[in-house]
Amino acid sequence: MKRFIKYCLLFTLPAYLLLTVVDYRFSQMAKHSSDYSIEAWYDIMNGVIDADVVVMGSSRAWEHVNPLILDSVLEVNSYNLGIDGRSFDSQILKYHLYRERNTKPQLIIQNVDIFSLIHRVGIKKIQFFPYFWDKPIRDTFFPVEPFTVWEKYLPMYRFLHVNARSDMPGLSVFLPDGTKTLTKGYKGEELSWNGRALSAVDSIPFLVNDTTARMFKDYLAEVKADGIKMVFVFSPLYIEATKKISGMKDVYAYFQKIASEYDIPILDYTYMGLCNDTTYFYNGMHLNKRGSDIFSDSLACDIKRLGVLKEKKK
Repeated sequence: MKRFIKYCLLFTLPAYLLLTVVDYRFSQMAKHSSDYSIEAWYDIMNGVIDADVVVMGSSRAWEHVNPLILDSVLEVNSYNLGIDGRSFDSQILKYHLYRERNTKPQLIIQNVDIFSLIHRVGIKKIQFFPYFWDKPIRDTFFPVEPFTVWEKYLPMYRFLHVNARSDMPGLSVFLPDGTKTLTKGYKGEELSWNGRALSAVDSIPFLVNDTTARMFKDYLAEVKADGIKMVFVFSPLYIEATKKISGMKDVYAYFQKIASEYDIPILDYTYMGLCNDTTYFYNGMHLNKRGSDIFSDSLACDIKRLGVLKEKKK
C-alpha cells in the first residue's frame, strides 16, 4: 500500500505542480479577456481609475448610466462600477476593492431599487476566475461566492470545466481577442424590445435581506465619514414592470427613510416619459443604449442642478 501511494505521488505531484504553473500563467492572460464581467475588474485591480464620480448599482446602473455623457455635461471624470445581477452586498464588496486601489471620488451615484436589498451571488462568477491568485479577491469573495472545492483547489479546473449554463461557457471566454466591451465600466445594449420575461411574471415583490441591509447602512456611514457625497437614483423601469411591483410604496418609504438619516438626495425616474415606450428598453427592467443615453443626459443635468460637485478651478 505504501509503495502504491509512493508511486501515485511520484506521478501526480509533478502533474499538479505543472498544472499550478499553467494555471498561474493562464490566469494572468485571462485578466485581459474581453468578456464584459472580467474586463470590468481590470481597471479596478490595476488602480488606474481616477474618477470624480462613480456609479454604483446592479445591471440597472451598469447598463443605464453612460459615463461619457456624465463627463460631458458635468465636466468630470466618471466611471461605472455597476455589477451585473448583484444586490448591495456584492456591490459594496466591489466598492471596497475599488477604494483600496483607486482615488477617492467626490460623488457616488447609487442606484436603488426593488432588488437592491436581497442576497444574490453566483451570477457570472467567472468574473473572479482570473483573480484567484490575487489575495484581495480571495479574501473578499471566497467566503460568499458559491465556488466549488474543485474550482478553488484543482488547478485549471475552473477554466476547463464546461457547464450548460450560459455563465459557464468554457475556456474560450477567457482568451483575449484584443477588443474592449466596456466604456469606462459601462455597457450599452444595442437591443430591441423583448417582453417575454415580463409577461411571464404576475408580481414582483420587495424583499429585504437583513445582512444585506446592515451592510448597506455600514457602507453609507463609511462613505459619509470619507466625505464623499452620494445621490440615490431610481433609474427607469418600463411602466408595465412598475405596475407589477407589489409594495412600491414600501420601496420608496424604505429608501426615503435612509436618505433622510444620511442626508442623501433622491432622484426618481420611475415615471420618466421614456418609461412608457418600449423603444427605449430591451426588457421590463433594462434600458437599451438609446434609452440609457437619454436617461444619462437627464441624470447629469439633474445632478448639476443639485450642486453636489465642487466647481472646477478655472
